[in-house]
Amino acid sequence: MGIVGIYLFIFGCCIGSFVNVVTYRLPLDQSIVYPYSRCPKCKTKINWFDNLPLISWFFLRGKCRSCKTKISFSYPIVELSTGLLAWLNLYANPSIYSQTPVPFTIFCGIILSSILITLAILDFKYFWLPNAITIGGLILGVSCSFIIDLLNELDQFSYLIYSIAGSLLGFSIFYLLSLIGKNIFKKAVMGGGDLKLSALLGAWLGTKGLLISIWLSFNFAGIFVILGLLLKKIKRNQRIPFGVFLSFSGLIVWYFGNEIFVKLIF
Repeated sequence: MGIVGIYLFIFGCCIGSFVNVVTYRLPLDQSIVYPYSRCPKCKTKINWFDNLPLISWFFLRGKCRSCKTKISFSYPIVELSTGLLAWLNLYANPSIYSQTPVPFTIFCGIILSSILITLAILDFKYFWLPNAITIGGLILGVSCSFIIDLLNELDQFSYLIYSIAGSLLGFSIFYLLSLIGKNIFKKAVMGGGDLKLSALLGAWLGTKGLLISIWLSFNFAGIFVILGLLLKKIKRNQRIPFGVFLSFSGLIVWYFGNEIFVKLIF
C-alpha cells in the first residue's frame, strides 16, 4: 500500500500540473495541448527539468529561470492537492462503488477528483463552469457505471440506471431552484454551470450521494457567507462561486461515503 500510495501521489501531482495548464489556458481560449509550456512574461519555452510537478517550483524558488518573474504559489498548491487527493483514493469509501474492485474505484476517484478540482478553480477565479468539463464529466460518470454493470455481469444495469437517475435529479433540483429564485428575486440566482455540475455529481455519486452533497454545499456556502459578512470580506447580495462548494462537498461524499452523513442528518 505504501509503494502504491507513492505512485498515486506522484501521478496525482502530474495531473495537477495538467490542471494548472487547463485552468490557465482555457479561459484564454488557448489549446491545452499545444504549444508547449512557456513563461507568460518572456515567452521562453520551459525545459522539462523546470516543469517537474512540485519539485521544479522549489528549485527555481518560485521564479522563471530566464526573466525571474515570480511563478504563482498556486501552482505547487494545486499539484500538491491533486497528489493528495489521488493518494486518498486508497482509502476512499464511495457508497455507489462499494462492491466494485478497488483498482477501478481508485481509477474513478482520480478522474472525479481531477474534474472537480479543475471546476472549483475555474469557478473560484472566473465564475465559470465550462460545458466541456461538466458535460464531459457527466458522460464519464455514466460510462463508469455502465462499465461496472458489465464487470459484474448485471443484466438489469442497476448501476447505470442509478447513475442516470442521479444526474437527472441533480439537474432537476437546481433547475427548480433557479426558477424559484428568478421569480422571487427577479434575477438569476443559479448559473447554468451549477445545474450541470449537480448532474455530474449525481452521475458519480447516485441519488443519495447527490442529495448529501447538495445539503453539505448549502451548509458550507451559508457558513462562508455569514463569516464573510461578519468579517466584512463580502457584501450583501455579492455573488459567490457556488460550484466551489458543490465540488468540495462531492469530494467529501466520495471519500467518506453516504452512511456517516445519513447518521448525522437523521
